[in-house]
Formats: sequence, C-alpha cells, structure tokens
Amino acid sequence: MDSAEQRRRVPVVVLVVTAVVAGLLLAVVVDVARSGGSGAWLARHHLTAPYIPAGKRVDIGGRSLYIDCRGAGSPTVILEAGSGSDSATWAAVHDELATTTRTCAYDRAGRGRSDPRPRHTLADATVDLRGLLAAAGEAGPYIAVGHSLGGAYARVFAAADRGDVAGLVLVDSFDADLEETWIHPLLGALREEYRGRLDGLRNHVSTVDSLDWPASEAQLRDATVDGLPIEVLLAPRADPRLDDATNAAITAAWWFGYDSLSPGHVTRTTAWGAGHVIQGDRPDIVIEAVRRLVDSTRDR
Repeated sequence: MDSAEQRRRVPVVVLVVTAVVAGLLLAVVVDVARSGGSGAWLARHHLTAPYIPAGKRVDIGGRSLYIDCRGAGSPTVILEAGSGSDSATWAAVHDELATTTRTCAYDRAGRGRSDPRPRHTLADATVDLRGLLAAAGEAGPYIAVGHSLGGAYARVFAAADRGDVAGLVLVDSFDADLEETWIHPLLGALREEYRGRLDGLRNHVSTVDSLDWPASEAQLRDATVDGLPIEVLLAPRADPRLDDATNAAITAAWWFGYDSLSPGHVTRTTAWGAGHVIQGDRPDIVIEAVRRLVDSTRDR
C-alpha cells in the first residue's frame, strides 16, 4: 500500500471511531434520562455521585456556615444531612432537584466547611439555620428534607417555623421518640436489646454531633407538625429472628407512628432496593417525593 492510499484510509478509520464513540455517548445519555437523572444512573450502576462544592460560607454572627444553593423557584428545598454527614451526602439528588426549584444543602455547625459550636440542641441548630437562610438571602416557603438524624433537625425546624415551612420529607429518619413509643412494645424478648441499641445511637449522635441529646429529644417530642404534608420514605426492614406477623406489625406501627405526626397528611413510601442511605441507593424515590411536595405547594 503506497503512502497516498494510507492517507486516504486514515480519515475513514477516524470517522468510524468517531461514530462508535458518538453512538456510545448517545446510548449513555439516553440511559441516564431513562434512569431519572445522573444521580439515579450512577446509583443503578453502584457508583457514588461526586460532590462538587459550589456554595459559600456565610457569617451568621461570629461563626460561618457553609450553604450551597442551586436552581431557581419556590418553594426552597432545604437538605438536612444525617449524623456526621454534610452537604456532600445529597450529591445524587441536589442538581436534579435544582431543575425543579431552588434547592439548598448546608453543613451544620462543626460539619464539613462550617465552623463548630459548643454542645447544643436541635433547637439551637434551628436558630443557626434560620440565621443562615436570612443572611444568605434564601426566602421561604421551605420544604425541609431530612435524612437519618437530619429528620429530627427537620422536624424541630418545621415546628419552630410553621409560617415558613410548607412540608417535610423524612428519609429513613432517626425518630427515637417514635421508635420508643410505637415499636418497642411489640418486640417481646428483644425489647431490651432494641432499647440498648437505641441508647447506643443516642450516645452516638450526642458525641459525633455535639448534641445535648436528652434536651434535644424532649424538643423533638414537643415539635408539633400537625397539619403539614409529610412524605415518609422508609428502607425495608425486618428482623429475621421475628416471625412474619411480628415484622408486619412493626412495619405497620412505624406507619402509624408517622401518621400520628400529621394525621391525614402523611404519604408513605417503602424504598425497595435501598438501604439506610436512600438518597444514594434510590435517589429517584427522594426526587419524586420532594417534587410531589413542591407541586402541591405551588397548587395551593
């Protein structure tokens, strides 16, 4: 083959490779769209969505907290992370939610990029959040979304700011008050073991999150969110040591407990295929729940 023929063949090879790559990229784009967004696509392939910090530190009076707000529209979604976590835990849903409405993740005091504070309570953290939103110019109404311990923060925030909070999304929330009241009486011989486990979690959040947990749990029990629409997402849970009837009764008791927070206004979703971190395993479920509340708020 002479050099002239080689020169003619090179562009053909380049075109073929380009077409193949373009086809693969198109297939990925279509698959991402069918999955419900990049976060859901990554979760489906057991990949962790990267968090790219795009926020800022805001002074709230001698201390600064980090907040990352994206998108536009009302209501404003506030994302509350779980114990020991920060805004990065919402990477799989943040950008997708921001295509619907203004969505803010933030780092509580002592987490991520935020300054620490001495031992405090859930109510103290609510004052921090209120000051942060005001200083950052992020107006209500708000939808508070809390994962794990973040659910407790969200409940206390919603109760303290009823005029500005339009709804709650509890994502496999840490609700020690509901567990003790509704679940422990059903456990029989396992009751003491579960009580010890719950006390261990109380000690954990007290240490890791610098919380005065006894005072905080009292605030949680007193937090009234009756009348607010609440989306509750629970990962499937069953104890193999208990029979099917008892496990079913426990699941029903969890739902009754959540229903008691706002009778007639609670929507229940079992997050099949997800573990405790539902927003990472099934971000599509979290996105759908938040969007339902956004739509209902806009329709009022």
